[in-house]
Amino acid sequence: MEEKAENKKVGIKEIAKLANVSIATVDRVLNNRKDVSDKTRAKVQAIIKEHNYQPNLYARALSVKNNLSFAVLIPKTSSQTGYWDLCLKGIKQGIEEFSTFGISIDIFLYDQEDVRTFLKMSEDVLSRNFNAVVIAPIFITETTRFVEECKKRRIESIFVNSDIKGCSSLGYIGPDLYSTGRLAANLTSYLVPANSKVLILNIARGLQNYAYLNTKIEGYTDYLNKLDRSFEILNIDIPSNNYEEIAIDLLRHVNNIEPDLIFVTNSRVSVVGRFFDEYRNIKKPHIIGFDFLTENVDFLANGMVDFLICQRPDKQGYLALNYLYRHFLLKDVKENFKPMPIDILTVENYLFYEN
Repeated sequence: MEEKAENKKVGIKEIAKLANVSIATVDRVLNNRKDVSDKTRAKVQAIIKEHNYQPNLYARALSVKNNLSFAVLIPKTSSQTGYWDLCLKGIKQGIEEFSTFGISIDIFLYDQEDVRTFLKMSEDVLSRNFNAVVIAPIFITETTRFVEECKKRRIESIFVNSDIKGCSSLGYIGPDLYSTGRLAANLTSYLVPANSKVLILNIARGLQNYAYLNTKIEGYTDYLNKLDRSFEILNIDIPSNNYEEIAIDLLRHVNNIEPDLIFVTNSRVSVVGRFFDEYRNIKKPHIIGFDFLTENVDFLANGMVDFLICQRPDKQGYLALNYLYRHFLLKDVKENFKPMPIDILTVENYLFYEN
């Protein structure tokens, strides 16, 4: 009986009484408002933690003026990669979960190869009365301008997949891109000996919009150079999404360079796997790439690709909405960078992996 009494749920009134403060003060602490001394705030927070107080989120959601609404502005999936389908999967999971609390979430999809579609979708977002927007910042200049306009209208913003430092109001959820490059380099160091030829491949149309790849490349080259193993590192762009065009460039570069390892900086590693699967007469180098996509896994499974580095795009999408939910409803203030785990897949473990 005594244990039941100790576990009895407490409310704001009880917390105020235990802390010897007013109900209004407890409310200010719960909502992270000002006008509370550090000493009083710490005291109230300690009592909240001790009694495991959980706010009535349904009541809070109903009390939020003009129910919360979020926008999601990300690329649509393409025939070249299903990466954004995975992100969308996580977002839809979040929509299903957080709509319970009266949160309205709308999705706006743009073509990552056509800046005009981004401008059109961003205008559509601004024409609505959203509280916050989740953004995948492919077009840096246009995204920066869009976020500045959001700030003027008091619309919060959070980035996924890649970041523009100091731009969004609530930060970035995604991989530490420099670390993903270092991880790829670490794998490289186990696959090839000193004096090997390493080819960094950037494959996509509109590569000028993929500035975040430079951060991966920086991490990769920094790591290898510090090993002092005299690697010959070449960085080559293939600005196309058409396999026939890519294959022509690949054939030329592979014959000229004869690389011992190819590092593909994005999710297009299946293109390289397909190339070496078709050109069996060419000596296949080791291959490292990104993302747990069906087309990539196929070439991991048949031995064309050595490693896939996975960045959990599904979890990025879900956690972005979860962060907004916690920010607006729980008044939970977190750090501006929420790094994602970086997973390594091989032919031995991919069957047990799930996005």
